[in-house]
Amino acid sequence: MEKLIDKVLTTLAVFAGLLLLFIIFSVSYTIFARFLGFAGMISVIQFTEYSLLWITLLGAAWVLKRDKHVSVDLLTGRMGPRIYLDLAHSVMGMAVCGVLCLYGTMVTWGQYQRGVQDIQVIDVPKYLILIIIPVGFLFLTVQFLSKFIKSLKEIRVRHNHAPVDNTSPDHKEPVAPENITGERKI
Repeated sequence: MEKLIDKVLTTLAVFAGLLLLFIIFSVSYTIFARFLGFAGMISVIQFTEYSLLWITLLGAAWVLKRDKHVSVDLLTGRMGPRIYLDLAHSVMGMAVCGVLCLYGTMVTWGQYQRGVQDIQVIDVPKYLILIIIPVGFLFLTVQFLSKFIKSLKEIRVRHNHAPVDNTSPDHKEPVAPENITGERKI
């Protein structure tokens, strides 16, 4: 299942990259055309706006899977074991992304049912623009769940293979055997 999700995330990230290329080339073409005195594509701004939303939500889960999100570890570097912070981070991420996925689904469905149009240069059904919100947050929720499970497994491994506490009063150092002369062998 994890390999399937990884392939889907990679496909979504590639699509986000293609949308970024679309933005680069269409905006560049429009600027160049206007510089030469020609009319540029009038709908470029509209579809650039849509693409920015889609790029963000198509690539977010892929970036999260690789732990490449921007993070500030000014405080977390001074706190306790990182694994517990990762666990709390995953729980909060699942909760927030789950709520946003649910709310995004309700809003998108409402836009679809009412037939709302985004009236600009080219009229586009609003639900087609917004559908990426529940989809993107669904994949983010799944990624946070995956990170949560990995953190739990890591905690379990740490507790099962915990090092011996040499500072406890019950801990006794092994005594080196003595040789015939009474000297200790080290």
